Amino acid sequence: MDQTRKSRPPNPRDTAGTVSKMVFWWLLPLMKTGHSRPLDTGDLYCVQPQDASQGLGDRLQKKWDEELSRSKTKGKKPSYLRSLVHCFGWEYARVGLLAAFEECVLRIGQPLCLGGLIRYFNGEPGYTTVDGWLFSTGVVMGSLLYIFSHHPFFWGIQHSGMQIRVASCALIYRKALRLSKAALGKTTIGQMVNLLSNDVNRFDTSVIFIHYLWIGPLQTAIVLAILWQELGPSCLAGIMLLILFVPLQSWMGKVFSKLRLATAHRTDERVRIMNEIINAMRVIKMYTWEKPFTALAEQARKSEIDVIMRTNYYRAVNMSLFFTSSKVIVFLALLTYILTGNALTAEKVFVTSSLINNVRLVMTLFFPFGIAMGAETKISCKRIQEFLEMEEREDTSSVQKSNLRPKLKDCGITINGVTAKWSDVTEENTLNNITCSVKAGELLAVIGPVGSGKGSLLHAVLGELPAKSGFISVRGKVAYASQEPWVFSGTVKQNILFGQPYNEKKYNEVIKVCALERDLELLPMKDMTMVGERGVSLSGGQKARVNLARAVYYDADIYLLDDPLSAVDTHVGRHLFDQCIMGHLKHKVRILVTHQLQYLKEANEILVLREGHPEAIGNYRQLVNSGIDFASLLAEGHEEEKTTSPSRQPSTKSAKKNGFIPTGKFMQEAEKFGSSLSLTRRGRVRNDSVASVHDSVEADNILTISGAHLAGSSLSLDEDVNDTPTKVAKKLKDMDDGADKDGAEEGQDGAEVRSVGSVKASIYLQYFLAGGGWFLLIVLCLANVITQVLFSGTDYWLSYWANGEQIRARLLLEASENMTLAVNGSAISYQDAPVPEGYLDTITNVYVYAGLTAALFVLSLGRTVLFFVMCMTSSRNLHNRMFQSVIRVPIKFFDTHPVGQILNRFTKDLGQVDELLPITVFDVVTILLNFLGIIAVIASINIWVLIPTLGLGVIFVFLRRFYLSTARDVKRLEGITRSPVFSHLSASLQGLTTIRAFEAQQIFMDDFDTHQDLHSSAWFLFLCTTRWFGICLDWISCIYIAIVTYSFMGTQDSLGGDIGLAISSAMMLSGMFQWGVRQSAEVENQMTSVERVLEYAKLEPEAALETDEDKTPKAGWPEKGEIRFEDVSLQYNPNDAPVLKNLNFCIKANEKIGIVGRTGAGKSSMLTSLFRLTEPVGVIYIDNIAVKELGLHDVRGNISIIPQDPTLFSGTMRRNLDPFDQYEDEDLWRALEEVQLKDAVSDLEGGLEAVMSEGGSNLSVGQRQLVCLARAILRHNRILVLDEATANVDPRTDGLIQQTIRSKFRNCTVLTIAHRLHTIMDSDRVMVLEAGRLEEFDEPYILLRNPTSMFTKLVEQTGKAATDQLRLIAGRAYQAKHGQVANLSVEEESTREATQSTSSEDSQPQHQKSEDQTLQRPDSQDDVPPEAGQDDKPAC
Repeated sequence: MDQTRKSRPPNPRDTAGTVSKMVFWWLLPLMKTGHSRPLDTGDLYCVQPQDASQGLGDRLQKKWDEELSRSKTKGKKPSYLRSLVHCFGWEYARVGLLAAFEECVLRIGQPLCLGGLIRYFNGEPGYTTVDGWLFSTGVVMGSLLYIFSHHPFFWGIQHSGMQIRVASCALIYRKALRLSKAALGKTTIGQMVNLLSNDVNRFDTSVIFIHYLWIGPLQTAIVLAILWQELGPSCLAGIMLLILFVPLQSWMGKVFSKLRLATAHRTDERVRIMNEIINAMRVIKMYTWEKPFTALAEQARKSEIDVIMRTNYYRAVNMSLFFTSSKVIVFLALLTYILTGNALTAEKVFVTSSLINNVRLVMTLFFPFGIAMGAETKISCKRIQEFLEMEEREDTSSVQKSNLRPKLKDCGITINGVTAKWSDVTEENTLNNITCSVKAGELLAVIGPVGSGKGSLLHAVLGELPAKSGFISVRGKVAYASQEPWVFSGTVKQNILFGQPYNEKKYNEVIKVCALERDLELLPMKDMTMVGERGVSLSGGQKARVNLARAVYYDADIYLLDDPLSAVDTHVGRHLFDQCIMGHLKHKVRILVTHQLQYLKEANEILVLREGHPEAIGNYRQLVNSGIDFASLLAEGHEEEKTTSPSRQPSTKSAKKNGFIPTGKFMQEAEKFGSSLSLTRRGRVRNDSVASVHDSVEADNILTISGAHLAGSSLSLDEDVNDTPTKVAKKLKDMDDGADKDGAEEGQDGAEVRSVGSVKASIYLQYFLAGGGWFLLIVLCLANVITQVLFSGTDYWLSYWANGEQIRARLLLEASENMTLAVNGSAISYQDAPVPEGYLDTITNVYVYAGLTAALFVLSLGRTVLFFVMCMTSSRNLHNRMFQSVIRVPIKFFDTHPVGQILNRFTKDLGQVDELLPITVFDVVTILLNFLGIIAVIASINIWVLIPTLGLGVIFVFLRRFYLSTARDVKRLEGITRSPVFSHLSASLQGLTTIRAFEAQQIFMDDFDTHQDLHSSAWFLFLCTTRWFGICLDWISCIYIAIVTYSFMGTQDSLGGDIGLAISSAMMLSGMFQWGVRQSAEVENQMTSVERVLEYAKLEPEAALETDEDKTPKAGWPEKGEIRFEDVSLQYNPNDAPVLKNLNFCIKANEKIGIVGRTGAGKSSMLTSLFRLTEPVGVIYIDNIAVKELGLHDVRGNISIIPQDPTLFSGTMRRNLDPFDQYEDEDLWRALEEVQLKDAVSDLEGGLEAVMSEGGSNLSVGQRQLVCLARAILRHNRILVLDEATANVDPRTDGLIQQTIRSKFRNCTVLTIAHRLHTIMDSDRVMVLEAGRLEEFDEPYILLRNPTSMFTKLVEQTGKAATDQLRLIAGRAYQAKHGQVANLSVEEESTREATQSTSSEDSQPQHQKSEDQTLQRPDSQDDVPPEAGQDDKPAC
């Protein structure tokens, strides 16, 4: 369903010639484009056929399936690594031959040519000028051939790595779509994202070094043979030390792999915590939990950094050994050679030095990297394999489906004796012995209390919940609407079509029956409006209806509807039920899970579940007559009952008609039933307190239906574990079109902004200063410079020593004609030979060289450790600054920025800053200093070489600038195109049940492949551009080596030591120079991560958390809980229309206020302004103190809220209730007992210490709502806000919440936003909002007296029976409050309304009346002076 699929330009490599492919000449047009303007995703080429995600995934899937079947046959454990070898092994091995040629032929032949050249300059007999030129050409040709072997090898190997990574990602995603719910419960989004990012990325790096595991020993053996010829047995001293490095590095590899695994686990944990925090930011802010969550995140970060720091200590030792090992090895070999009485010559020094340098590079860097990376890759393969071996849905599904689609009349569902549970770990079954069937044209309604297994029943039908016994037969095509609406990034239209062909007539009909016509008219782009991250552009009700419309549009025979009516207003719910479920779908097979029990009469059958058991099944009349009381569930459902049941007591009927107020005896009778909901507040009437009339009417209904009682259910903790993926769901989702809008400003679609241009120097400075300030930075710089002076000094001293020995040998030869100097390596005594002027004797040279080498190692180790400590300190500080900034940013930021985009800063960017950036920066610093050292050494020997050096330097600067302009864009595009891959995974997991129900897996696999191909295209260009630049640099190095080498052919008086030093130093440039420059470009790319982190570290925070001392309210504020709005308006964006418009009202202390209005009327926005989540215009007073002048914690901390979406966090139940550790255990247990969760929590392992799974998914939605209520009880603030808190719970739980609120918050001000009108009918006053304006505000009974009021219309839309009951509740509340008789007969009330409809008060437009005016009635207790009505400001 991805809307960003585009045809891309063809890949020019497909049509390029052989030479063009070898030197990447085909890239030039793109490089020119990148130099002239910034590149965007439209410039990315089409992926090559052999790199396509689908093809690679299919190849690897085939090999993995073969591996699985082979392992079953042989009874062995399968190996994912073996599958990779079978799939990609041959191509990978073939490329390795190029590396062998480079290391074993070119890298050895070049030093031998250098040896011949030194012998020529030493004037040894038998060497002519032609030989000198041939040896010079040999040195140059070694560098030239290196270009044509090294780059094809690197290109081929990285290309193989990319293919392995892409294939692995495709396999992981395909597996994720097949996972069973039990398996999903054992993993988290964070772990899966880690597999797709960190683990598979090992393939990109490890493939480069693994070949060196066999090339290294081979090269060492060849070098040993040559050195034996040169130095004899003395060479063993150096080579043995070199070989000793191998077991040391193997041990290091094991250490690194253990640390890598530990880091991965800690990173998983930190990402999970960040995920929860970002998704629950609104709740965290409203609960003022920023500080405990900051501490939690920083603790997780510290734990992660500690392991990375240990890794870096080992890495520092490793790098220091690498840096100094060549000096130590050469020193040992030459020292042994001298001490055995041999003559040291320049040829032996520099041939030995060059060969050992080459071997050292492979054996102490590439070889251990091969071991370490191999070990890490093995770990990653193991993690991927564990994931691939997880249980699949098909393995556990017990649903029998017909292969052919039957005719509609033959469609149906049969459930026979099904017993099921989500996990074998739990003792209790989720479903027990369920039997029912539904045919075409029938509606089965499933009802039951919270946690009874309603949603689980639907999941069993879908095959998500495995049945332990019994069977389920599904005949027909299935559509499913989930309880928690799932929308993905795309347009509203795409969300409804869901990959189905567009049929205009059918589409418009679906829009109509799902009540979306008006909503689409109001959306800015109609049905082409982008839904965006987490459906941010839609309200909860709109998301629910889009979710339903998707199911209705789907051409299905069977419709499974999981409570689609709860999230919408009552009148919309009635429309959906009548027009959609009973109208449009009337010929289909329908199962409706619902808490809206007023619709049950029209169901063909009703299944009552309790704790997973079928309590009753039958039609409405049968259940009423059977004596089984499902009325404790049906508390509000009886409102539509119009005829008298034979079982009804006459006294009850007359009581209802005559407005009967329950007596103490009635209360006692109700208590005998022992309802777990305690629907009446016992004894309140006897104590002359205000009775909850709503409660007594509910109790009245219970008695009228039956005398039997349904025992209160204990809450099943297994219910809605099926929501794991949808709870895990609010995750990293990125806008699917984000990649194609990378150059745009961050708009409402949240597309990620792509930084342009080079990284500023200030970013580098901020990064290093964050690691320890100016002092440590200066110390580090000095340490680096001194280390390089020592490094170059050892080379220079070796040359000086060799020259001295050579001159000394000549002097000895001239002084004694009788003495024979054997330059072929035979022993000679120097005891009588004079030491040349300006040189030192051998022993002194040995001591000086030994001292330099020892100092070099110590200083190198010190500066490396200091460097990594600074980098880690910087990384920790940057994370903390970014986190502090993000947690303090206004909530609008999270509504306009996708979770994936924010999380990308905390995962990918921070991962780069942690692990990659320090190594890359260290490389660049080391190579830069080394380069300057080489230039200085060569210039000291031949000053004229500086002239071509400057010329080539100018070329290099222009070349680097030309390259970087393109490379920077390509690298940034690579980062941007990666985000949708992760986002698509999380979006898929969020809607996994829906995707599988609609059998849309293939569509989502295709989308995933499209995202992967786009990323592969960017990565492919990244590999190609780096190779192109590497080839250009190596040409410059080759020319430089040719200039240095041939320049000495023109000077015949040079010493062999000088020539050896100059040319061997220049030869070091060959690979080092291009690696260093590439790393410098990589540093700049990786510094963009620092830039992005710093960008988030400087976000504009919301107002201060704490109040200024001079404005701090006195302790105990607010004492009354009085709320006053004066000219309050609210707009979320400066360019948007206000969502609240000039609200003026006053809420008195302890008033219970109901807030109603259509979707989008501004109900939740009013709470947003009260909590200052978005700062409103105007003034809000609480107890006559303007909240704008207070700190946010003082405001939010004194208002309790039970949010619409109950949010729990991973961690213990205690931490979820009391993150500040402010309360004793007794307080927590008391709060849980008051919300009837004590037993459920006690049953959990650990009680209060029981660990909640991610998103609290081991509790049902209703139970999570009760936990939120327990939080509010603990805080016991004077103001309580309920934001549609009972939308997702059954009426029993709703009644429980309402009763608890009435008893525990009797002396508090309560604001309730509700879809269910009965919850607010006994409120003190009701506020009616429409399009952001306050249209009506008065007592419900007063508003209902006006037949033209908006409130009356809302009530009448619920149906006649419901309207009668709602009027009854309102009337009784009015009577109880004012002590006056209210005419509660519906017929008489209608007559009164008719006679009063012409009165000025009732005919006046409601939004023009203040609450003061509406209260001015003859029977009012609260008359206000006439002049109060003239006042602009609302008075209480």
